[in-house]
This record gives sequence, structure tokens and C-alpha cells, in this order.
Amino acid sequence: MILETQTDVIAALADPKTYGASKVQIRQSHIAILFLAGQKAYKLKRAVLYPDVDFSTPEKRRLACVWEMKRSAVYAPQLRLKIQSVRRLADGTIVIGGRAGVEVDTLLEMKRIPDRELLNRLLPSPRFDRFEAMTLAEKIAQFHMTAKVCKSQWGAETIQRIILENESVLSCFGDLFNKTAVNALARKSLDVLKAQASLISYRQKTGHVRKCHGDLLLSNIAWDGKDFAFFSPIEYNDTLSCVDTLYDMADLMMDLEAKGLRRLTNMLFNHYMAYMNDMNGFPLLALYQSIRAASRAAVCAKKSTFMRGAEKRQMRHNARVYFDLARHFMTPFKPILICCGGLSGSGKSRIAREIGGLMNPAPGAVILRDDIIKKQMVGLAPHEPFDVRHDTPAFEAVVYEALRQQAKTAIANYSCVIIDALFIKQAERAETEKLAKDMGVPFVGIWAHAPLDIRNERIHNRKRNPSDVSKKRQLERQLKEQIGPVAWKKISTDVSREQTLRRVVRLLKKQLKIVKRKMVLK
Repeated sequence: MILETQTDVIAALADPKTYGASKVQIRQSHIAILFLAGQKAYKLKRAVLYPDVDFSTPEKRRLACVWEMKRSAVYAPQLRLKIQSVRRLADGTIVIGGRAGVEVDTLLEMKRIPDRELLNRLLPSPRFDRFEAMTLAEKIAQFHMTAKVCKSQWGAETIQRIILENESVLSCFGDLFNKTAVNALARKSLDVLKAQASLISYRQKTGHVRKCHGDLLLSNIAWDGKDFAFFSPIEYNDTLSCVDTLYDMADLMMDLEAKGLRRLTNMLFNHYMAYMNDMNGFPLLALYQSIRAASRAAVCAKKSTFMRGAEKRQMRHNARVYFDLARHFMTPFKPILICCGGLSGSGKSRIAREIGGLMNPAPGAVILRDDIIKKQMVGLAPHEPFDVRHDTPAFEAVVYEALRQQAKTAIANYSCVIIDALFIKQAERAETEKLAKDMGVPFVGIWAHAPLDIRNERIHNRKRNPSDVSKKRQLERQLKEQIGPVAWKKISTDVSREQTLRRVVRLLKKQLKIVKRKMVLK
């Protein structure tokens, strides 16, 4: 609900003369207006009162600006935010700053980010691919690992309230969303919530609920080619910022999926999980993504009421995209288990990485890698070197058991799984095949192979790879292992990555559930 029009303030801030600029660009949301003038951006909080936002008085809007400035100092120090007062002079003129006149509102002044750096404008781009997605995942993981723990926040009651609020708002836009579909989505979400209530409580008690960004959308992340800036963190409601870290991450993953960027989504997700070691929360991921998408559908619907013409039509289209996506996340798909085995440098990890995003449901396949699991088990990050003293047959057996248990968790929650590991021992291959049989899901085993000289070249050219195999003698030692007969589908990778991928896709033509979404964000 809008409580004040702020008409004269908005009109003045839309006038280039207020800034001594040649023009002003305006960006609007349902709770704020951004004025872009020259090299600066000025953010005005709308005078609104919603169930989760109270900017109803000038004092509350000023306090919200102060909190946003403090939180942005953590996520985007390069923006250099500061508070500016909006003042009305004796003759009625509206100005920014100074001491004359009466203060009527508050602005956040910040460095303007070029549109080309905003991820929602930049993507898709050939300049932003795997390594950039990895860096983004690592940065978010670092934020989450160091964020303040909030044990008194979040919980099943909070999540239920968000689901019901989404249903209520979406139901108000009968010309945009089918009411029967809206109600069905809410019922499915509440059913999952009830089934996972104990897990939600467990995560709340064990430090997985933290003070997060709260609004990790592509439009709130900028990349200048070197570093990321995360702006507009939620400052006005602890219920929306003190959340499960996986719920925070689900926002970004959902938004990437909405743009049809499943490959990047899959890489981002699996790299984030490699650092967070958070398979415990996986049963909540589909619910979290669906709630995030439904919330965005509601926000887009509300924003469209402030717009006209082509801008309004685009926002309404985006609302439908998000709603369609919310339903997709709540749709169960039959999972499959794929194992990619082979000696170091054989190309098995590349195969896993490239086919992971071709599988339903979003964010694609969970990729479980032996190099990652063994480091997680001894408290190491993926980039940290592994002490070979741990590499005993007993430890190896525990690693493969962990791979199977994590695969079981994902499959039980309707996710496809790719296990990327050496699988040198026949018993390891047999046990993993048995897992698929016991769970009643299709199994495909792929054995990647390439000549020694090609494998040696690959390990020398690796970048940001968790494997510690880096010398030719290590490869030669693997050749002496007793591998035994391999019944899996053999893929020669001594060709280009494109040719290798085509071979794998042909092999898995019946199993891969390649997604071609009919609707993506404009």
C-alpha cells in the first residue's frame, strides 16, 4: 500500500537540473526508485507499507537508508554509499543536501554502475563463463561462511508465512496467473514444508541460518571483469535477510534459470556446494527455489502496476516466467545416476561438468567428485592441497561410501546425479551400480580414456582444479593399477571437447532430459 505520493520529490529528482546533469534515467521497483545522473545513482525509498516492508514515514525511510549503507559496506564497498537529505526550500524548491529548508526525505547516493556490468544485462556473454561462475560461487560461499549466525530467526512458521503471502498476492492478479494453479503451487509447497520441518529446525539450530544478502538477484550483482559487487542487500526486514544460506543462494540460481542459463546455474551450484559442503540441506533446495520464483512473480506483478506500454508488457511477461519456474521446481522428475570414471586427465570431469546442465530438474545434476569429497572430509577447501598421507585404502573406501550416500540423498529428492571419480576398483563400480538398482533409477556408466601424452598435457594445463595429480609419474603409477574388466560405455576423449560432448550426448540421448524452456526473461 502506498501511503504518500512523494509526487513533488519524485518530480524534482527526475529533473536533470537538480543534479546539473544533461539527463536522468529512472529505474523503479515496488519499494524504491533509482535516479541515474552522471556518474552517480540516487536511491529513494517509496513511502509504502507492505506485510514485509514498512517505509511509511520519513524517519523509517532514513533509518532504512542508514542500514542499507552499513550492509553495503560489506557486500559492495566499491559503491561508496552515503546519506543525502532531500530538502524543501522556503520557495518550495526541492534540493539534495545542504542545511537550508526542511528535510522531507532521504536518499542513498552511490557510485553509478554501468548497465553493461549488471549481470541481468551482461548475461549471457562469452566473457562470463565457467571460471567467472566459479569465482562468483566462491565469493558467495565466503560471505555465507563468515556471516552472523541467527538461531532465533527463520524456521517453518516463517517459510509458511512467505508461501501464503505469495499465494495471496498472486491470487490478486487473475489476468496474469491461473488461480487454480496458484492454489495448487501453494499446497505443494506447504506439503514439502511439512515433510521437511524437522530438517529446517535442525539447520536453524546448527548455524545454517545467517544474516545474508537476502536479495541475490542478477540485477543486484555487478561484475567489472575483475571483481563482483553485491548491492541492495535487504536491510528493512530480518525475516528476509536472516535466512538459510541455501535459501539465499537459491535466489541467484532461480534467476539464472529464469534467463535460460542452466549450464552456468549448474556450474555455480556445484562449485558453491564444493566449498559449503552442504548436502544436508539439499532436500530443501527445490522448495527454496520455488518460493523464490513465486516471490519474484509477485514482485514483477506489483511492479507492472507502476508501468505503461512496452515496459509494462515486459514486466508482466517476466511475472509469468517466474511463476512458470516456481511450478517447475515443484514438479518431480525421475532421476538417473551417471558415473564418469577413468584415470586422471582422461576428461571424465569435463564430461560431468558439461552434461550436468542438460538434466532436469533445475539446477541440473548434482555432481559429486572424489577429489572434492576427500578434501571436505579432512576440512580442506577445493583449492587447498591434499596430504597424501591420508590416501590409504581405508580412507578411499570411506570416500566412495560418502559419494554413494550423498548420491542417495540427491536421488531421493528427485535429482539426477553424476559421480565423477577414478573408479579404478571393480568393487567400487559394482557398489555404485547396485545403489542405482536398489533405488530403482536408471544407471549409465561412462569410462573416459585418452593416450598418456594427452592426459599428461591436460594435467599440466589445468586451472583451478581440485585434483592434486600434476606429474607424469602419477599418471604412470595409475596405469599399473588392477582395473579389471570395465563394462561401462567407453568414450575416447582424444578429440576436441565439442566432439567429446557430442559423443556423450549421443550415448545418453534417451537418458538426458535436455531443457528447452519456452519462456525466459526478457
